[in-house]
Amino acid sequence: MNVPFCETPGQSAAVGVAAGLLAGGVGVASALEPVAVVALAAVLALVGETAGHLSCGDRQFRAAVERVRR
Repeated sequence: MNVPFCETPGQSAAVGVAAGLLAGGVGVASALEPVAVVALAAVLALVGETAGHLSCGDRQFRAAVERVRR
């Protein structure tokens, strides 16, 4: 099974760091439990990655969407 690497690793790194920092800041400001902070970071990362791929329309993302639609 051939699994290609991500075409946008910089985007993934930036989104992951931003999601972690934002979730951490919200967690500290509102005294969230660590599990809630991790869940928030995961949701933010998922939304950020999806938005980034939709806005860039990279080849791998378009191919993955086509595979899901079939």
